Amino acid sequence: MVAELHQSRGFNQVALTGGVFQNQVLHQGVSDRLTKIRLEVLTHSQVPPNDGGCSLGQVAIAAARMEDK
Repeated sequence: MVAELHQSRGFNQVALTGGVFQNQVLHQGVSDRLTKIRLEVLTHSQVPPNDGGCSLGQVAIAAARMEDK
């Protein structure tokens, strides 16, 4: 599906996120396949791909909303 969308839409980057990508075997397999079709794979490096990342995003949104008031 990603290969078809890549061809029809012309994007060059794909982000792998979510708790499922904590599984190294799955993460590496998907990343390898996407790289083979010349897509740049974006992954987490400082924030976890699971609930910790969601929590950080929620805090960032709350902080931005507080600044608006």
